[in-house]
Amino acid sequence: MTNNLADFLPYTDFHTACQAVLAHLSERTGLGLWMMTRTEGEDWIVLQAEGDRYTVAGGDVLHWTDSFCSLMVVGKGPQVAPQADEVPAYREAPIGLQVPIGAYVGVPVLRDDGELFGTLCAIDPDGPAGGTH
Repeated sequence: MTNNLADFLPYTDFHTACQAVLAHLSERTGLGLWMMTRTEGEDWIVLQAEGDRYTVAGGDVLHWTDSFCSLMVVGKGPQVAPQADEVPAYREAPIGLQVPIGAYVGVPVLRDDGELFGTLCAIDPDGPAGGTH
């Protein structure tokens, strides 16, 4: 395997870096949707999305408190849930009642001052047992 110098150059902007990271994570994990999000009040804004198992796209605005991520950042659920329905908080979350979520991964993304910017997260309708992960 050979690498080009371009493989090691820094990305010139957030959008391009985010796009590359989401594509890499999607390819490596096989999870149905990877997202980079930000929070703004009650809004959970999808900055970018990668995956073909859900209809979520960059620019979509969802309700923050409906999300698994809102529960994860306050410690009510784990960052990795291979069987999301086995986590009581996730089983009760509105988003899980709206769309099928078998597996969940989430990581808080913080601003320089330590405040929450958003999340890097993934969901999959089947979870690890139902797909090729």
